[in-house]
Formats: sequence, C-alpha cells, structure tokens
Amino acid sequence: MTTPSSTPPADSRRRRAWLLLPLLGAVAAWLFFRSDAPAEGPAPQALAQAAPPREGAPATLSAPPPPGTPREAPPDTPRAAEPIVDEVRVEKPEVCSGEDNLITVRAHTPDGNDAYLHYTVGDGTGQRIPVRVWRNDADGSYELPRVTVFTRDNVSVTVPVPAYRVKDCEPERLVHVMSRRQPNTDADFEFLAQVVDKPVAPGQPRTPPFVPVRYVWTFDDAATQTTSGPMVSHTLASGAGTTSLYDQHLVRVDVYDAAGREETGRSSLQLLNTSFENFAKKGIVTLLAQGTPRFPVLDADGVVRQTFRLTHHFQGPVRLTRVSAIRAFQGTEHGPPPPEQVDPARLPVGEVPPGQGVEVTVAFDTRAEPDVFAITYALEGQSADGHPARGTFSVMRPPPRPTRDNSTAVLEPVLLAKIKRARELLHQEFVTDEDIFRLEREGRFQDLKVEPAPPPPTGAPPRNPAR
Repeated sequence: MTTPSSTPPADSRRRRAWLLLPLLGAVAAWLFFRSDAPAEGPAPQALAQAAPPREGAPATLSAPPPPGTPREAPPDTPRAAEPIVDEVRVEKPEVCSGEDNLITVRAHTPDGNDAYLHYTVGDGTGQRIPVRVWRNDADGSYELPRVTVFTRDNVSVTVPVPAYRVKDCEPERLVHVMSRRQPNTDADFEFLAQVVDKPVAPGQPRTPPFVPVRYVWTFDDAATQTTSGPMVSHTLASGAGTTSLYDQHLVRVDVYDAAGREETGRSSLQLLNTSFENFAKKGIVTLLAQGTPRFPVLDADGVVRQTFRLTHHFQGPVRLTRVSAIRAFQGTEHGPPPPEQVDPARLPVGEVPPGQGVEVTVAFDTRAEPDVFAITYALEGQSADGHPARGTFSVMRPPPRPTRDNSTAVLEPVLLAKIKRARELLHQEFVTDEDIFRLEREGRFQDLKVEPAPPPPTGAPPRNPAR
C-alpha cells in the first residue's frame, strides 16, 4: 500500500497533528491491511544474491522473446549499470503546504535491464507518486523529496525533484486513499477513501461541513467506478506479464458532497510481479489459481466444492504433465498430525491456455476423509518452448459452525451490536471478522447506539485470580 509521501522538517511535526490525530482510529482498523500487501520499494536482498536470470524464450519457437524478458547470463555477469533518469516531471509549479503534487519518473538502463526498474520518491514507492510537502511552522522552510531509481541487484541512482513552490497555505481537508489485497486473491484489491478535515483553531470560523455522497474512482487513468460509500473493490490486472519485475498503478478518487463540492485523493501502488521473479530467478513459468468462492463453504452433504481458474502470463499454452494431491491431516490433543500424504491426481483439463486460462472444479468430501484438513493440488507442466511450469492451489476444510458448545459467547456490547447489524444487513445466520471489518470500513455502524454494559454487582466478593 502506498499513500502520498511527505518530507517535513523535524520541527514542523506539530503542524501535522491535525492530520494524524483524526487518522489514528482509521489506521488502527487498517493495520491488518498491510499484513498481506505485496513487497514494495527496493527489491529484497535475496534478489541481489539470486542466480543470474535464465534466458527468456518466446512462447512459440518461431517468435522472438517479448521486450524486457530477462536473458541468460554467465555466472560472472558484471554488476548492473546505474539507471539513467530521463525525466522527472512535476504536475504543479506550486502547491499549498500538505497539498499533493504528482511526481512522474521516466528512466532506462544502459545495459538492457529495464525490466528491473522500480522507483521511490521520498518515502513513497511507484513510478507516479502523489507527494505531500509541509512547510516548517517556525521559518516557512521546506524540503523537497528526492527520486531514487533501482535496477537489477538493487543498483540505484538518486536525483532531486525539480523545484516547485510550497505556499504558506493549507487545504481545508485531505483525502487519503488506503488499499489492501483481498484474501485468497492475486489481483483483487479494496480501496478506502478517508476524508480528513483540518482542525479549526479556537476562535476561528468553521467551514461548512463536507459530507460525501458520491465517490468516483479512476484506476490507471482508464477504468472508472462510482460508489456511494468510501470503499470500492477493483482488480488490478498485471500489465507487465513477464516483462517487468513490478507492476505500476495509480488510483484516484474524486469525492463529492450534496452541494457539488469536490475533494480529490490519489495513491500509487508498486506491486511485485511474482511471475517475472520466478522466471528470472528460476526459469519457471508460474501457474496462478483463483478460487470461487474465495473461502471454502461446506455444503449440506459434507462436501466442499470450489472452482479454480488457472492462468499464466506467458504466450502459448502450458501443458500439464503431472498433478499431485497432497493431503494434510489434522492434529489431535494427543499429538501432532501425521506426515502429509502425496498421491497422483487427475484434473479434467490437460493444458492451461494463455489469457483467460481455464476453470477446474474440485471437491473435498470431509465425511469420507474426516482426518484430512486440506488437499493441495501441485501442478507441473511445460510451456510451448520447453520451460518448466509450476503452480498449486488448495481446497480446505472450513472451520465448524459456531455453537454454544464450541464457542465463547460475545458479551461486549459494541461488538454484539455490530454482529447483530451485520447479520441483518447481509442476511446471514453467521458472520465473520472479515464481514465485520468490511461493513465497518463502509461506515455501516456509524449510527449504532449501544447501551453501556451494566456495572458488576456491588458487594460481590473479589475474584481469586488463581481460580
């Protein structure tokens, strides 16, 4: 996840308190978003120590390799050359303190390693980054960020951002765009727009309140989506395929109130492309799998059924040569689970075409296999030009439905009220933490009125903590 970067001097931090304090609650609810976010910024050191990229062969024997495909190099490959920064473009010649300014970077490498290029501007990552710069309250000074461009082996070059003016003014409000990758998906993301008003100093007049009624989202300057709430889900498809180590995205949201006033927020995302990484480091074509539904559901007959779409980012089909079913067993209170069991398996498809791929449906009979926790299908294959292909997907036993016997009763009044509201809104007998978090981010609990929990009876004997 990337939010607009800022580079304030140390003694101007109190100036930013109006921004940070209202966000503490939102940040606390959003921390888990970052746990499953992909790696951003400079490539990890493991990439610098990996074996040199293998040759990127074309998808068909007669076609040339696509531009940017890593080429095979001998073990004594020299260190990558520093990138050359062609252009750093600043969107606005002047902004108010704290107002974002889009910085766009264009670079190339002199030794053919453009596929490894990735970028930072200040503390943000991406090729197009909305940057916020704050003036120093004491003397009005400010510091513009610097651009760093990385290539293979984390070789980098740093240049300044072209000068622009930060004026002695501040926006009435800011829009922060936060993001997270949805569970059990490769390219599906959720985005949240948080409108934060500037605190008003004592004795100063308040501006008319800004109550959002419409959010217009723009993804990569192309696809748009309109929502009435601050959240949206969107698929960020990989545009790089196997030609770049990172995918670059820019998300914009225009927020409107009933009077037609508009506020705008933007965020950049620089997402690691695992298909490229696996091919560059190991010469392996990655088979991806997307399950529907995203979470396993136990049918009335005790069977879990899921459909998986198998895809890859290479040209030409991938032929499946071997499928294995790996059974993981449940442990008991008396000991750990037994070792995994690997058996040959069959799928109703023999190859994975490029593009949309192919769907397969698998079933896990939990009654027939009561000791099995999950079945993982390990796929092996070969691309049209002879490269090995690998991929996995799993169908799992869902947790048992909550009952009085296997669950702890919820007694906390606020959480109990949220659970009841979620059941009403979703028309579900049971709701999960994921349901609660999503509805909370959508603002569906803002009007909840919860009676405080009754105090413990007076005169009750003190509880013995040892019992």
